[in-house]
Amino acid sequence: MANVLGIDHPLIAVEDIDAARRSYEALGFSLRPTSQHPWGTSTVLAVFDQQLLELVSIGDASLLDDFSAGDFRFGRHVAHHLEQRQGVALTALYSDDAEGDAAAVQERGGECAGTIHFGRDVQTADGRADRTSTTLMVFRRPGLERLTMFACQQHRRDLIQNPAWMRHSNGVSGIASATIMAGDDEMHPVRQWLETLHGHEAEPTPWGFRVPTGRGSWRLVSRGRAGDLFGAMPEGLAADGAPSVVSLDFRCAALGRINALLTAGGFAHHVSGAGLVLTQIDRLGGLLLTFQEG
Repeated sequence: MANVLGIDHPLIAVEDIDAARRSYEALGFSLRPTSQHPWGTSTVLAVFDQQLLELVSIGDASLLDDFSAGDFRFGRHVAHHLEQRQGVALTALYSDDAEGDAAAVQERGGECAGTIHFGRDVQTADGRADRTSTTLMVFRRPGLERLTMFACQQHRRDLIQNPAWMRHSNGVSGIASATIMAGDDEMHPVRQWLETLHGHEAEPTPWGFRVPTGRGSWRLVSRGRAGDLFGAMPEGLAADGAPSVVSLDFRCAALGRINALLTAGGFAHHVSGAGLVLTQIDRLGGLLLTFQEG
């Protein structure tokens, strides 16, 4: 089976999940009720077609070391990175065959820390009790801790892909790309890591590299060239210098609809290229958001 891991959902670690929820709702995202992972992180989701937007924080610190994959502890990983700053702590990759995709990544030289199986009790749209079933295969590379990824196979995606939940007043239909920023000396290892995960060679661009995935693309840019993509950069973005996801780039039906929400919500933004860039990283969970029509 060909490896088709795609960008499913980078996990945005936030200090105050209620405040972050208010910000994203003001941006026109329809969010599901706050719930909790079995490893203690609280979670808020916006649902798209085979992709998600996910905010995470610490819900129950006593559970952070549960559900390990080898020596990897999912909840502890999020907590550790949140102690340093807000922002994406790790990323879920869409998979229909997590074990097969993990084998392909390992054949290309990647490390799989182990497997996590879990489920959560949910209520369906018609009020019935049911339970999700998910398999995670965790991929790590030393020195790129915030670029830890995991194949995420939803065995009961029907419990997530409710059409009513995928209607957002901002007209967003999903994630077109996610942007990783790295120092000049870290561009090569990040590029190698993305190629190892997805089995595609990086495509050179005027500002860095693009790596296609099964769903959307990774954009890799150096700190010195990030302004070529985003225009004026806010202070404090990925201030610890770690290579990390610094922007989620959303597809929307009409930028005019986004502009109205930004004005109503008082969100700082500017135009860059053919899209809008939101720069108030303290309100957005430590990263930029961009919107483009398509």
